[in-house]
Amino acid sequence: MNAAQGLHRAGSARRAWTIGALTVAAALLGACGSRAPAPTQMDLGPVAAWPQQAPLAKRVELQGLSAPETLQGTGIAYRLADSDPYARRVYRDSRWAAPLPVLVAARMRQQIARAPVAAGADPQVVIGVSLELEESLQSFSSASRSEVQVRVMATAEDGTQRAFDRSEPAGGNAEGAVKATAAAVDALAPEIAAWAATLSPRTPAPRGRR
Repeated sequence: MNAAQGLHRAGSARRAWTIGALTVAAALLGACGSRAPAPTQMDLGPVAAWPQQAPLAKRVELQGLSAPETLQGTGIAYRLADSDPYARRVYRDSRWAAPLPVLVAARMRQQIARAPVAAGADPQVVIGVSLELEESLQSFSSASRSEVQVRVMATAEDGTQRAFDRSEPAGGNAEGAVKATAAAVDALAPEIAAWAATLSPRTPAPRGRR
């Protein structure tokens, strides 16, 4: 093999390597360009004002909020009640910014803490209440019509319990579900606080003699 043939083969090898490298780079860039964007982080928005003309008979304090495992993630859940009522799905492109129980607890705690107390009420008397978020789910009756149901069990310090339930229209997407969830929570907080404020505070246990 003469020198000219050697140089020709070397040049061909370099061109083949360069073309191959460019092909791989283009494929990688294409894969990066087609990668789905990160899901939108959603929360319940600004805290709503307390309803006018709705002072509480006693101060109320939210002591805690629990929830089942199905509500502990950040997925915004929905159900196709019209076509597949046994499957619980979550949106791909939208997520809660934090687990929903965390968002609901923070919102209700702020709302109740801002609630006015009726004139003449003893400011030292506080009714503690704990909540369990039993369900929050968007249910579709058609492709464009759905509602969000939020269900809460409230337990006062004396053991008295009451269930609260609220449904709000939610349209046909995740944004509608988020807005409906916020509206349901905003409606439930005054109801729960007004109920708790009618209860008697827990009587401290008497101390034994030393």
